[in-house]
Amino acid sequence: MDFKLGDIVVVRDGAPVRPELRGMKGTVVEIIENGQVRVRSDGTGNDEWFDAAALRHE
Repeated sequence: MDFKLGDIVVVRDGAPVRPELRGMKGTVVEIIENGQVRVRSDGTGNDEWFDAAALRHE
């Protein structure tokens, strides 16, 4: 899936991430060439890196 800076995304329920990150909603703040996407959490303001496959558009 193609994301761009500023997109609102949600971490997929079945994503291979820490359980507390599943369902997290945030804003895409950086994308790097290897498909990693940095998302700033709406709830905490913290940034987390995810594989693009772990995310979906809100």
